Amino acid sequence: MAEVDLAVIGAGLAGCSLIGRLQQLGSDLNIALIEAGRGPGGRTATRRKRDQSGWLLNHGAPGFNLSESMPEGMDSLLKPLRARGVLQQDKRAVLSLDVEAGLSPATSPDAWPNGGWWHGVPSMASICEALLDTAGTAQLSRQFETRVRWLEHRKDHWLLENEDRTWSLRAKRLVLSGTLLAHPRSLKMLAWDDVPLRTAIAEGVDDDLDKALSLLQHSQAEVRWNLMVDLGVLALNAEELPAQIWLNDAAKARWKVERLVLQPQSVGRWGLVVHGLDSGQAITPESQGHLLAQEQQRLVELLPKLLQALPVVSAALNQATPLGVMRWGASRPLNNPLPQELQWCPTSAVGFCGDWIAGTGFGRAEGAVSSGVNLAEQLHADR
Repeated sequence: MAEVDLAVIGAGLAGCSLIGRLQQLGSDLNIALIEAGRGPGGRTATRRKRDQSGWLLNHGAPGFNLSESMPEGMDSLLKPLRARGVLQQDKRAVLSLDVEAGLSPATSPDAWPNGGWWHGVPSMASICEALLDTAGTAQLSRQFETRVRWLEHRKDHWLLENEDRTWSLRAKRLVLSGTLLAHPRSLKMLAWDDVPLRTAIAEGVDDDLDKALSLLQHSQAEVRWNLMVDLGVLALNAEELPAQIWLNDAAKARWKVERLVLQPQSVGRWGLVVHGLDSGQAITPESQGHLLAQEQQRLVELLPKLLQALPVVSAALNQATPLGVMRWGASRPLNNPLPQELQWCPTSAVGFCGDWIAGTGFGRAEGAVSSGVNLAEQLHADR
């Protein structure tokens, strides 16, 4: 059985920022990164087509904003990505759509934040990939398409196992960059009969962890149903279409959609992602297939109405190909942020990072990066 100094569960912005910053600090930790998806990205994931070279559709976050003044550690982490062109400002327009499906320049803080939008090049997943590349290969192992189901805390290490226990790992320290293994939503969503982290550490053993799990137990997050569409070839340059179209409050209420994202592909093709809002129906392994099909049909039927102000795109819907719906069960935390002083629980040797940590950027990608940097600096100082 493999053994490492640190196991990081989740390869999104927070987990990858943690690993990248540890490397910058000269850490000598032997790290394992475990991710349920096919590769790094998390909510900045990118859908690829195996049969179509150059198809890179950002089906999670299409970009994010950054404060003009960032902490030194975070600036140091992102500066090389900006220098390499992996992280760039998106200069394309952002529009607002009203309840009559009319378009106008976006002015709301969500649609047009201070400092504008930053995105990954050639795709959003490139940001996480670049953060991991700084860590090299000697001290970092990557385990993709592996969902950790079982956690056990022993005297001097953690034991991690997948659902059927065909894979396992020992780690001296553990970091969760998402809430699934610590939040009751796993009970219904995955039909688990326990919350793994709570089972691993009984209540009363670690006061800090008890406080953290209590807060998480009552935290809520937004759910998204993101429809992906191949629009085919459009006789348009990238600058001729907006990067994003945000629905105003009245339009959101009417159509249960947050925004539409238009992304140019190779050889003139275009991709579209519709960020659909949740209907409130509980999802379980048994209901998931039906709900995914239901949301795809609902969103596909809305597209002619939502895109009527863009005739070229609207006309392309006749030959467009839906590529399925991606459900984000916790697309953005809403409340009960975890205080930074609870990011690391030394008694149990377990830590947390993600956009659900309190501080600048809570609920946003900036908060995910910042939390990874903060935890990395704490782990490095406590080595």
